[in-house]
Amino acid sequence: MSASPSPVRRRSRPGRLVASLLVTSALLAVPVLLPVTPALAATPPTAATPSSAATPPSIAAATATAAAEAATPLLGAKSRVLENGLTVVVVEDHRMPVVSHMVWYRVGAADEPARRSGIAHFLEHLMFKGTEQTSGDEFSRLIAENGGRDNAFTSYDYTAYYQNIAADRLDLVMRLEADRMTGLRLRPEDTRTELQVVIEERRSRTDNDPQTRFGEAYRAMVYAGHPYGRPVIGWPDELKTLDREDAVAFYKAHYHPSAAIVVVAGDVRAADVFRLAAETYGRIPDTAGFDEAKRVRPAPAPLVGDRRLVQDAAGVASPSWRRSWLVPRAEVFGRDREEALDLMTFAMGGSSTSPLYRRLVVDEGVAVQAGAYYAGARDEGQLMVYAAPAPGVSITRLEAAVGRALADILKQGVAPDVLERARTRMLADAVYARDSVSSTANMVGAALATGETLERIETWPQRVAAITGDQGMEALRAVMGPDQGTATGVLLPEGLGVDDPAPAVAATAVTPPSSEGTVH
Repeated sequence: MSASPSPVRRRSRPGRLVASLLVTSALLAVPVLLPVTPALAATPPTAATPSSAATPPSIAAATATAAAEAATPLLGAKSRVLENGLTVVVVEDHRMPVVSHMVWYRVGAADEPARRSGIAHFLEHLMFKGTEQTSGDEFSRLIAENGGRDNAFTSYDYTAYYQNIAADRLDLVMRLEADRMTGLRLRPEDTRTELQVVIEERRSRTDNDPQTRFGEAYRAMVYAGHPYGRPVIGWPDELKTLDREDAVAFYKAHYHPSAAIVVVAGDVRAADVFRLAAETYGRIPDTAGFDEAKRVRPAPAPLVGDRRLVQDAAGVASPSWRRSWLVPRAEVFGRDREEALDLMTFAMGGSSTSPLYRRLVVDEGVAVQAGAYYAGARDEGQLMVYAAPAPGVSITRLEAAVGRALADILKQGVAPDVLERARTRMLADAVYARDSVSSTANMVGAALATGETLERIETWPQRVAAITGDQGMEALRAVMGPDQGTATGVLLPEGLGVDDPAPAVAATAVTPPSSEGTVH
């Protein structure tokens, strides 16, 4: 809801389940009450090649320890569905007297009506304008007066509202959220004013940023024909036409108990949370009903050959290159196979010790940055490889070097120690996520809102621990094989061509591309 900067994405793999582990600190604006998750420091390994036959004992021992940890449920969550269809999930964590309370509505920018892009995010802003019981900014004021923090964010598949607060104030936030689930009251002057806020948000964060504008155009090319191709904040010409009637219609169609998932993590007892949920949310009649099967969206146009976007723009200091492959929906591709793809993509290019980075940046010196990640979603996902040329290296030369590196990885696979290091890092991320109740609530809510089940969340470490190199490479080759189409994007400083050498500033002016547009 706030006009804070776009969330910073970590370079490692934002796959479906683990994505929420990686973005929480930026999305949830964790207050000082909550423990800060420590960063996991990677120990630079010796460069490995696919011919390495043995897994170093230290890596093998770490993997064995992580696998043993994986044998127990990840969170020990408890869930209940109320009579009106609302799902309540509780993760008890009694280490600190705090709680993270989140309401996830299974509707996002990809569910918007035609020519009404931005309405999901606009409504998210309007949800803070009051009800008959809490007028104006009283909602956030009450949260702040009780020592908490609240905010919200919109993505393609969901809209989420959250409060981080002392555990003994949980009844307050549940009553407030239950009230605005169906009790929102919108004054015409509020909608007009807030629309101007959103328009200015788009202007400052997208229209005035050449990197973001390029990313928006690139995503539209990758997901041509699918609503994932439009920005969450909305296209400019459509955004300015939104009004109160659009917001009310979207609210009535999508905000009701059976479309919502309430996640509570922290110093609570599940039985107490279920009782509070029944007393607050449970009293709301579900008049609209929710059917996941009716969220039918058109498939993106198949990528045939190499679809390309090349732009140069003022304000761009350094050239950058990216290439994407579309990944079929998990129900088609296979959820276990998707997790194997996630692991292998991270092993291939998820860190500064990965073979893609070491070859292009360290060994050949043609890039100052190189990596890969898989971004899962409710519908088609995206596997992206990205790189930025070193000073004096052209985009044409860099692209050829990336192509050779990927061809070798697809042919030879990755070394056993590289795979084990990636696996250990992924399992460790899950362990570290449990240090923060807000990370836990975000992980559960985002996964459930995009089609995962609580049982699969709990057993995710066991499945990751069991993925073999052959399974990972099969999934990777299925997505990146020579018969698969691609989308390639090149962003250049103004006046620079793809055959021109990169300027010296390239060594310090590059940031990794983001795959999706979650906004507050």
